[in-house]
Amino acid sequence: MAAVLHGVGIDILRVERMQKLLDRHGRRLLDKLLCVAERRELRTRRDPARALAMCFAAKEAFVKALGTGFAGVGYKDAGVVREPGGRPRLVFSRRMQARLRREGIAAAHVSLSDDGGVVCACVVLEKQMVRAI
Repeated sequence: MAAVLHGVGIDILRVERMQKLLDRHGRRLLDKLLCVAERRELRTRRDPARALAMCFAAKEAFVKALGTGFAGVGYKDAGVVREPGGRPRLVFSRRMQARLRREGIAAAHVSLSDDGGVVCACVVLEKQMVRAI
């Protein structure tokens, strides 16, 4: 079997924008935008606005790679957490996992970066294709 590209999504976001929303809406914003794993991890971060911006940029990049935007996708359907070494990893709700399986998407990759108050997320989705003989 060979992997075939399903889609690529990229998003950039100013941390300041998330800071303003966080100042205004606080925990209500976090409960609306983040899955449980993301909220748990956010509590350990030194800069919650930066971490929130990275999470949201990853969600935006994911729905762009999926090709649907947020149509039929909730904010909590996809999230990003860090592995023990710090590498970011996408996590999905059960509903989204089922959808990805139905669409034949077998792998999801995410890369995050930030500099000068701006964060960037890139998501690549792969399909598994069976080679004909």
